[in-house]
Amino acid sequence: MVTHRFPVTLPLERIVAGLNGVRPDVLNGYPSVLHQLTFEAQAGTLEISPKSVNSVAEPLLPEIRSVLEETWAVPVHNWWSCSEGGPMAISCGLRRGMHLSDDLLIVEPVDARGSAVPPGVPSAKVYLTNLYNPALPLIRYEITDEVTLLEDHCPCGSAHRLVEDIQGRLDDTFFYPGLGAVHQHVFRSRLGREHGIVEYQVRQTARGAAIAIRCRGEVDFASLQADIAFYLARLGLENPEVSAEPVESLDRHSSGKLKRFVPLAVGQR
Repeated sequence: MVTHRFPVTLPLERIVAGLNGVRPDVLNGYPSVLHQLTFEAQAGTLEISPKSVNSVAEPLLPEIRSVLEETWAVPVHNWWSCSEGGPMAISCGLRRGMHLSDDLLIVEPVDARGSAVPPGVPSAKVYLTNLYNPALPLIRYEITDEVTLLEDHCPCGSAHRLVEDIQGRLDDTFFYPGLGAVHQHVFRSRLGREHGIVEYQVRQTARGAAIAIRCRGEVDFASLQADIAFYLARLGLENPEVSAEPVESLDRHSSGKLKRFVPLAVGQR
């Protein structure tokens, strides 16, 4: 199998041209970038027909999964990996969720106090123990990904446990004085309804949030700001201030990953 790599730091038009040149059967990428490519495919500038799409390294949000499936009408496989544990779970393509690597790792979803959570309940974090590195084992190593175990059995026949697509991390949660934790879903649920949004980044502010948005199509910025401010006020944040502005590009990590939610440092809250 031949692999062609196109760094996310390249201009989008060069990535599109490169993909058009190689016509991949399998398309791997960060979901934030795969989402951008769906706009190019719908516009007719990206002319590829992958047989499978693999989402890696970032949370695969439900609205992005739906757009990927609609655009290419192929299975979308989600990978959950981390530097400490390697590939922790992967979807089989037959149903929602991912299979844990139970033969290589012990993954324990727990609440904020470290107590086990039952299937169907999102964890605050997980404890990870690896089974393949006796020279330098990890024993109940804490990772702040939010994980939800599923009780269902998969039609693929795998006996490995299932988890929902990972939606975020405890590190993404915003904490406001006198209010406590505000989950990223408060922002994500409203942003996901604007079909003209390509990608976004939400930065916590002392009184609310500043949202930078890359868009391709119409976005109702006034309604977006008002709705999110309303949600925050309903949670108890007094006189929330929410701004949403279009931008040409978003800041990414040196790895190319996009951090969608950027909380204030503890001393700035």
